[in-house]
Amino acid sequence: MFVFVFAAPAFLVVVLGYVVGHALSGLVGAPSEPAGWTTGLLALLVVARLALRAWRRRGGRGGHQK
Repeated sequence: MFVFVFAAPAFLVVVLGYVVGHALSGLVGAPSEPAGWTTGLLALLVVARLALRAWRRRGGRGGHQK
């Protein structure tokens, strides 16, 4: 269950960031591989931080109001 809930979306975020970084570095003429991995991991960090911030804002109780 862990794979479907956390690891699969994280993998998709890294791949999307990699594709964007690879394409942009190709346009600029920079080395594509390091730029792709850097943007992929940076995208994962940003998404994880935003998700954690949203989870903390809800109180971590699943969002149920009493």
